[in-house]
Parts: sequence; C-alpha cells; structure tokens
Amino acid sequence: MERIAIIDLGSNAGRMAVFAFEPGQRFMQVDQLRQTVRLASGPGDDKIIRGGVFHQGIEVLKAFRIYCDASQIPTIVPVATSAVRDAANGEGFVAAARERAGVELQILSGHEEARLGVLAVANSHAYTDALVLDVGGGSAQLSLMEGRTFMEGTSWPLGGVRMTDAFIKSDPPKPKELKAIEAYVAEKVAGRLSSVRRGLPLIGMGGTIRNLARIHQAHVGYPVPLLHGYRLEADVLDALVEELASLTTSARADLSGLNRDRADVVVAAAVVVRTMVRLAGADALVVSSHGLREGLLYERMWPDQPGHLVPDVRAFSVLNMARRYCDQPGHTEHVRKLSLQLFDQLQPWHGYGAAERDLLGCAATLHDIGMAVDYFEHHTHGQFLTMASEMPGFTHREQALVALLVGGHRKGRPGSGALAPLLAPGDDERVGKLAGMLRLAEYLERTKAQRVQDVRCHLGAGYLQVEALAKEEASVEIQAANQRSDLLARSFGVKVEVVLGVA
Repeated sequence: MERIAIIDLGSNAGRMAVFAFEPGQRFMQVDQLRQTVRLASGPGDDKIIRGGVFHQGIEVLKAFRIYCDASQIPTIVPVATSAVRDAANGEGFVAAARERAGVELQILSGHEEARLGVLAVANSHAYTDALVLDVGGGSAQLSLMEGRTFMEGTSWPLGGVRMTDAFIKSDPPKPKELKAIEAYVAEKVAGRLSSVRRGLPLIGMGGTIRNLARIHQAHVGYPVPLLHGYRLEADVLDALVEELASLTTSARADLSGLNRDRADVVVAAAVVVRTMVRLAGADALVVSSHGLREGLLYERMWPDQPGHLVPDVRAFSVLNMARRYCDQPGHTEHVRKLSLQLFDQLQPWHGYGAAERDLLGCAATLHDIGMAVDYFEHHTHGQFLTMASEMPGFTHREQALVALLVGGHRKGRPGSGALAPLLAPGDDERVGKLAGMLRLAEYLERTKAQRVQDVRCHLGAGYLQVEALAKEEASVEIQAANQRSDLLARSFGVKVEVVLGVA
C-alpha cells in the first residue's frame, strides 16, 4: 500500500496523520503525531505571529519532517489553516517552513477548509444533506452539504484559542464572559444561519467537539470507545458547558476525556459550539472523527470518482474492514449469498425488512475477520475487532448488531453482554434469528468450495426443511449444517432439517 503523511498545522495544535492506502480499495491510519502550538494566540491586533510562537510552529514542522524522512514516507501533504491564513506574516511563516523545516506549507482558504470538511463527512456518514460545523483553535466553519456535495460554507475567526484570548479573563470564567462570547458568535453567524434550511442534521468535527464527546462518554460509562457517529443531544451539550465553566483550569485538566492541553480553552470553544447548535435549531450534534486530514486523503483515495466521493459509504466501510483483517472474498461472498437467500425465504416468519437484511449481509462479509487473530475462537475475536474501530456510515447500534452477528456465526448463543446499552428493544431476538441464518449459511459453505450453490426453504407448521442445492458431492456441508442448525431452530421455535437437493 502507498503511504502518505498529512500535516494539519492548526491554530491550537499541529497534527500529522499517516495513512496507508490503495486508491479505491482500502485505507487505514497507521500513526499520528500531535504537538500543541497555539499559533492563534500569537497574533495581537497587528495580526503578527510573534517570535516564540513562530519558532515553535517551525520546530513542530521540522519534527514532522524528520519523522517522515526516518520512516521513508514518500508523500507529504502539509497545510495550514486560520492562524497562518490570517496572520500578516503568514507568507513569511511559509517561507521559514520551507527553508528551516523542509516543508512546503500550503495555506488553505476558509472556503477550501470548509469544502474539505464536507468531503470528509460525505465519505464517512450516511447523510445526504447536512450542516457541517468545524470549530478549531482559530476559526469556525459552517457549511451546507446537499446531495453529498459541498454547496457553500463560511469561516469566521471564532476558534477556541481566539475566543479565550478575547473574552475569558477569570478562572473559572464569569457568566458575563460566557454571555459575551454567545452574543459575539450570534452577531457573526445569525444572518448566515437564518438563510439555511432548518431541520438538517448537524455534523460536528474538530478537537473541541471530540473532547466534549469523550467527556460525556466518560460521565455515562459509554460501553465502547467510539466517537464517530456519537450523538451529543442539545441538553447534554448545555450541561457540559455549564459543568466546564464551573471549574477552574486545573480542575478541568483532570476531567476524564479531556486533553489536558485544552483545559484553558475548552470553555470558550464549547460556548461557540453550543451557540452554533442553538442558532441552527438542531436537537443534537453528531460527532465526526473524520475531518480536514481525511478530506485531503479522500481526494487521493478516489481521484477518478466524481467529487472524490465513495459510491457507497456503508459498503466501502465493511469492505475496508474485511480487507484490513482477513479477506477471503470467494468464501465470504458465498456465505453472504446463502445468508440472504435464507433471509428472503424465511421472511414470512421473521417479518424483518431492508435494514435487517443489510446488517446480515454486512456480518456475512465480516464473519471471518477474527481469523486475523487466531482460528480458535475466531468468532469471538471477530466480534471484538468489529467494535474495535469505527464503521463509517453505521450508527453505534447498527455496528453492535453486526458485531453480535459476527460473534454468533460459529457456535454458542449470542448474548449482548457489554453492548446491551447500545441496543433497542427486540434486538436480542433480532440477533438470534439473523445469527441463526448466518450460522447455517456458514456451515453450508463448510469446505469453502461453494459446493452448495443455492438453498430452497420449505416452511411447514413448526418445521423448516432447507434444501441445499448442489451439483457435486456436498456431504460435509449437509452434515455440518444439520449439526449447527440449533440456533436457527431455537430462534424460530421450529425443527430444522437440511437435505441435499440437485442444483
């Protein structure tokens, strides 16, 4: 796979994400470096990045360059955002980065920064239309996405570092300081938001929003360490802002979920986020862990697709995970085919629809990824791996359901366990029935040779006969399927018999 390092020199910190990828096929992040810079705190009214901060920013870029050289990363994409963009000596900073750090820094316009944020959302969420909010250290961008396409976006100097420098003088901050930030943000953005279609989902990205989500997850004991797709309800956001504002900087630094180096700026940034949510009339903020850096990657990941858009976010998400761990396309595609045939023919009994059918197909594609750990107990390893990293395009509940199906594909009775808080009423029964179908399909493909080409179900009163249609010897599959039909039988409350039929 190709490797690329994407450097994002922001107003609060410098980050470098290293990705391995095959265009159009798969990608994964393999490393990340982060250093606090606070470029946005350097410029005063004269808009000049001052000496100490200037030097620190160059040193961060130099460290990133040294890493890339040592790791022999062939492609480096370095960009700078609001702090350098707005500085009177921004071009001087770019020149210094070139001469002293060997980094050819590109200054992104506010429009381009907003566009890349929308591209990241379009390729990592299932939404077609949405508002996209990005709150950084120096600026905040609000963009409109329609038909998975960037329509328009606006950038304002409303980042957490800038708002802290301008308004927060007390520790903890006084209510009047918070109200001043709210009034300032409203003055800047109210006109823009009043022209936007109401009721759109609001997707949020950036370090502040991720930290707010982590704090809330720590508060509620969220069962999985997944941020992408996490919902922060508006009332939860209100409570978080009040809590943060009531604490001193040193007390905030000890909060679970909050990066210590954000403790002094998180209150002002959170007030900006809360005000934006209120002005947008949103009932919740959906977290995106994909942002500017992923947007830059996606341009290279799908260079030939219109708008650099992945054709199907959910399908790619599943395939990307499968290819990362254990890719057996012939076997997994056949298990998927047989699973969906069982689903369609048993529909009169289970009554499920397109959503459950899709989840079953996804689990069939992923069912053997635990083989990357070990054959023994690979169903358990697979369940863990399915929940170990984000699945863009899926809600956390959907991801948990897929994981439980993967965990139930081989033996035993699926149990929700620690994932129970993510599930909805009826999901335990749903998992049992779907996992029963997946398990039977897996054992009808026991030799991994696609000998059983199709299935034909005969439904009777309390009895299910599954005819395995084959053109060649399939005794191993018939025997294995009969031995492993127990979950399907128990879930539907019927007797199950698997017999050989002629294709």
